[in-house]
Amino acid sequence: MNAPTPPSSGRAAAHRIRVYLMHSCPIVCAGLGAMLAGQPGLDVSTPAEWPGHDEACVVIADYAAALRAVRTRPGSGPERAVRVLVVSPHGKECEVRRAVDSGVHGYLLQGADAGELLECVRLIGMGCRYLGAAASRSVANALGRPALTRREADVLSILSHGHPDKQIARELGIGVGTVKTHMKQLMHKFEASTRTQVVLSALEQGLLALSPPA
Repeated sequence: MNAPTPPSSGRAAAHRIRVYLMHSCPIVCAGLGAMLAGQPGLDVSTPAEWPGHDEACVVIADYAAALRAVRTRPGSGPERAVRVLVVSPHGKECEVRRAVDSGVHGYLLQGADAGELLECVRLIGMGCRYLGAAASRSVANALGRPALTRREADVLSILSHGHPDKQIARELGIGVGTVKTHMKQLMHKFEASTRTQVVLSALEQGLLALSPPA
């Protein structure tokens, strides 16, 4: 039996995935590079600037940089050439969902091992989307939690900073009475008797991030 013909250099190159490490933390960036270095089919580098909008690649970035990119850089959104993977210590459901809704293609927590990182990069490079095991559990655990309307989520976010009803109303452009109505709904959904309990319950359930994660 004849040995199979090896793929031509052109075909082999077509299956290679360019991976750009653009995480803001030098230690994390170095760790990612060490785990991906020498892996077959991957070309890993640390560029000084974000890749061009038509360059097919996987960019691994921190939470803040990734969300900025998918919102403002051409070619970084859903179904575009530049595919973005978030690697972050932040794994609350609201943070994962916010990233996915913004258009990132993958989400891993920093505790992921090399095998999961490699699988994630390869799948994203092939056009798939990927949530790491910890991020997936966070989202799954949220399925039985209170479903908030968009306006209730807005009220909750501002409430978490300790602002009174008048300021919440001013920031959202709604009446104080409307804020009070949303507050009653939040207390009912979280089975809380005080505003503080609402915020604490939301934090415990991963529905609230007090500050934008990095």
